[in-house]
Amino acid sequence: MKTNIFIILILFATNILAAPAAPGVKTFTQSNGQTFSAELNGDEYFSWMVDSMDRVIQYNSASSNYEYTIITTIGGELALGFSGVAAADNTPSFSSPYSSEETGIINRLKLYLIAQNFRDRGIVDAED
Repeated sequence: MKTNIFIILILFATNILAAPAAPGVKTFTQSNGQTFSAELNGDEYFSWMVDSMDRVIQYNSASSNYEYTIITTIGGELALGFSGVAAADNTPSFSSPYSSEETGIINRLKLYLIAQNFRDRGIVDAED
């Protein structure tokens, strides 16, 4: 009897862990004290933030800042990289006055493909 209850609790717990990111806009603080607002997206396998201009942001532990992201290719697979541009509510859309490339604007299909790859790897690792 106790074993059955334990198994049922484990089944419920595994379903509870697979939750999406908390909805709503939150305020984040950069290492220099500057703040910006963004909304969390993703799940336990892959997550990112989006600002009010729909630019994708991730935390870069090397710089201790939240940065706008870029799409790169690593080992033939799509991946997110860091642009080196710290996220801020007043950051212009373009990385410089001489560039036509918008900072943090990422093709959503590519972003979801990257997220799906992380999710698939996380599920496979969890099964091992």
